[in-house]
Amino acid sequence: MILPHVIFPESLLCVHSGLRPLARTMEMAAVYCRTTYAGLMKRSWTLGNALKQWGIRHYGSTWNALVPRWDEWRILRGLPHSSELYPVHFVFGEFVMPRRIKPYHRKGARVVVSVHCSARRWDSVWLRPDGFAQADEVILTSESQRPFVERHVPHERVRRIFLGVDIAFFRPPATRNPAGDKFRLLLMGNTERDHEFAAQIAAKLLADRFEWRIRTDSHEKSHYQDIPCVTLLPRLSDEDFLKEYQQADVLVMPMLDSAANDGILESMACGTPVMTNRTGGSPEYVASDCNFLMNNARNVDEWVEKLLELEKNREITEKMRPKTRLWAENFDWKLIAEQYRAMYREVLARG
Repeated sequence: MILPHVIFPESLLCVHSGLRPLARTMEMAAVYCRTTYAGLMKRSWTLGNALKQWGIRHYGSTWNALVPRWDEWRILRGLPHSSELYPVHFVFGEFVMPRRIKPYHRKGARVVVSVHCSARRWDSVWLRPDGFAQADEVILTSESQRPFVERHVPHERVRRIFLGVDIAFFRPPATRNPAGDKFRLLLMGNTERDHEFAAQIAAKLLADRFEWRIRTDSHEKSHYQDIPCVTLLPRLSDEDFLKEYQQADVLVMPMLDSAANDGILESMACGTPVMTNRTGGSPEYVASDCNFLMNNARNVDEWVEKLLELEKNREITEKMRPKTRLWAENFDWKLIAEQYRAMYREVLARG
């Protein structure tokens, strides 16, 4: 079989670095797509935005990163023309996905599209889903996406494959070195995080008992102004991210919705239990016997009460750590890669 060609939007690789091990594990031929309009916006916002809006209308996704015709021509030009069938996998279909599938078929390619959008934003992102509806296979990262995808794609061409994690890099520390006597919480990221609710929780935690370390973008930081227990973190290197996961007592991640979440997987791989709400795909990824799945009522007092209990009884989370790590090993990219290989074989066998 010709190597799978995997299409990545270049601008997302730094955000979703967890996907790099998949390409390494499967020895994929990676094709990186630049977001052309972003560069143009630096010189002329008006022209760049006009190009962006054209792409949105053409491809039917408000997250589209392609310039119509030009970028897709560049992708097609880079693919082999073969009598032997091979898979072309658009890993972030919301951002990079062909409008028409037939030109890929003529080159011997069979088109696979992964979708990551959570159910809450599905209808606002997919203005016209005819692109992924033509794909030879659509990959979900959560069953919570299935009702939306199967409006347009037959059931037999839809499957879930879990997001994976690099368990060799994200691993428990050789030694745990808690900083002082405070119970250390962590929250990482921006997408679908419920920062407004997290700030309400943080405001009720005493700074002499808790430190909540939060890394997020500037527009979310305003929620945490003047909350004594919160430490806002600067941009971190991969190694610094690892240390934060390893030394936290709990990753506390209230979510608005979720299909799959890198931060949750990375934390569990480091042995750090996760506290999140039972929304979207979270119950598929977070085992309740070694983590904490809260209800979706956004009850501040319920979260605060649970955190106070854990702070008083720290042995609860410490004893969970080995089991949390063991659970995360189910999402090792090496295991997930085997599911991708099996899927590619099945898609190609259909002809």
